[in-house]
Amino acid sequence: MTSSDLYKPSAYPPSKTALLLLDYQNVLLDMVPGARKKAVISAAETLLDAARDNDVVILHCIVDVHNAQPAATSKASATWETQYKPAFFADPHLGAEFAVLAPPAPTPILASTPVVALAPAPVMSRRGSRAKTDRETVFRRAPGIRSALESGGIVHYLRHEVGVTHLVIGGIATSGAVLGTATHGTDVGFVVTVVADACWDPDAHVHDCLVNTVFPSLAWVASVGEAVSYMENGSSLGRADGDH
Repeated sequence: MTSSDLYKPSAYPPSKTALLLLDYQNVLLDMVPGARKKAVISAAETLLDAARDNDVVILHCIVDVHNAQPAATSKASATWETQYKPAFFADPHLGAEFAVLAPPAPTPILASTPVVALAPAPVMSRRGSRAKTDRETVFRRAPGIRSALESGGIVHYLRHEVGVTHLVIGGIATSGAVLGTATHGTDVGFVVTVVADACWDPDAHVHDCLVNTVFPSLAWVASVGEAVSYMENGSSLGRADGDH
């Protein structure tokens, strides 16, 4: 690896890579049409399996709909108290991370504070190997904040506690958390890979525009298979990156 390669995902081994699962919460996944929902979940599961199999750092980044509220200056505050907060209070399930993508053990979490699950139960990935979960962390942020990197302490955690430079991202929505986190990540010096098939947006045209035009100008856009290869031991170093 040379200094001229540092902008490429292939410059970083699994130990320098983190998987960020953005806002795979029931309230958002319930909006996704049936066939597309199945495909998005399958893509995210495949990424999660690969990360667990290869001891890649995993961050579950979600909006804290129960213990936080938008800043008074956020436009989201206009409808939070009257529309969204009552809905989450009536059905707490809406704010939970989709079950098959959630951490394998209950984790006590404080709003906007990273908490690592203690003694998580071992799980089996779909490929059958015993999955590692001791590097799996949940970060929550207040409603109205698009970038998951605004969660308290998350950038310090990535850089200084786990030594990560390359972020692999999937989530909902493409024009929301994915766009916010990808642009923020590149602005503060991370190499970012967006996994297109693990993302969804209510507007298919917007999704396509971001994936095909906007993201490639600042980050890398990868298939699920390409993203998995970055997380597999020994396969990312020296590997050719795609055109995006």
